[in-house]
Amino acid sequence: MGVMEGRQHVVQLGKLYNMIEQGYGFSVSHRFEGVASDASIEVFFENPSDSGKTVKISIIEVVSLAQAYIDIYRDNTKTAAGSSLTPQNLNLGSENESVVEVEYGGTYTAGDLAVNTVCPGGSKIRAIGGATEVGETVIIPEGKNILIRVTNKSASATDLSVHIIWWEE
Repeated sequence: MGVMEGRQHVVQLGKLYNMIEQGYGFSVSHRFEGVASDASIEVFFENPSDSGKTVKISIIEVVSLAQAYIDIYRDNTKTAAGSSLTPQNLNLGSENESVVEVEYGGTYTAGDLAVNTVCPGGSKIRAIGGATEVGETVIIPEGKNILIRVTNKSASATDLSVHIIWWEE
């Protein structure tokens, strides 16, 4: 990480901390167990068009016990709702609720591919898995969404998790 990138990262963490302190920092995560070889999981993350907020994602973390592909799409279409995930306020003393709608297991049509990367894995005794942090900050205005798709690229079933941290202003 260069000097300028390092300064931007510190500024971003300071902003996130301030928003958590004010009660506008949130987190959501989900573990997907036994994902078959070549199967995908999807997490749909949306800032509704009537939210009155701008959502700023600080971290998207994907963890896999085996090799996986990670694709993130923007401007997706949802045709059938999935299972809702409840965002948690990172300030346990705050009653503020997130405006974001997060779900998995619905029917989604992917929009524009924004990110594609891998989560390291291995096989047999080298099957160590790994964690991948995707991006720095993503700004999601009202009415916009992202779709996180993780595909198990190992030869056997594995466990995957997705963790997202953001603030709203």
